[in-house]
Amino acid sequence: MSLPTGATVVGIKCADGTVVATDSLISWGTMVLSETGVKAFKLTDTIVLASAGLTSDYQMLVNRLQAQIKLYELDHKKAISVKVLAKMVANTLYSRRASPLYVQTVVVGIDKDGPALYSMDMGGSLMPDEYTATGTGLRSAYGILEKDFKPDITVKEAEEIAIQAVRAGISRDVQSGGAIRVMSVTKDGVSERTVDN
Repeated sequence: MSLPTGATVVGIKCADGTVVATDSLISWGTMVLSETGVKAFKLTDTIVLASAGLTSDYQMLVNRLQAQIKLYELDHKKAISVKVLAKMVANTLYSRRASPLYVQTVVVGIDKDGPALYSMDMGGSLMPDEYTATGTGLRSAYGILEKDFKPDITVKEAEEIAIQAVRAGISRDVQSGGAIRVMSVTKDGVSERTVDN
């Protein structure tokens, strides 16, 4: 999918949690709008959504999801699971397929079933995976992921791989750039840090 805005977003499922990393450049075609953009969002204490694509579209999606999560948890009287939230995102994107949200989305988190990672295209396809990359820098990022990912990887190891994968995307994609934002999800919750590129 070719979009007027670029990004490099990476997600990794680990033995003890999940990791997502993004660049922070917000662009429109050849114009840089911001080098401090946010592309990953903490939706619950144990679930993070990251997105590449049109900034206004993923901001609207996050706002809608925050309301839907509250309604779900009030109605069901329990925390939402990663799978249910990912399906909620997929249903939202599918319902908009005639007038799509220009986003490629990654949902990572941990719940009673363990760590989980799902990726979705703008049509709402829901794909569980061990690792993923999306955005205009995905080709370079996948090169690092395919080389360095191994089963039962730890969050600490995955953070370094994710940083290198986003860095590879930034180095080869003119629409990716800025600092690298890393968000890790474990049973203890969500932690985040920013790494200079």
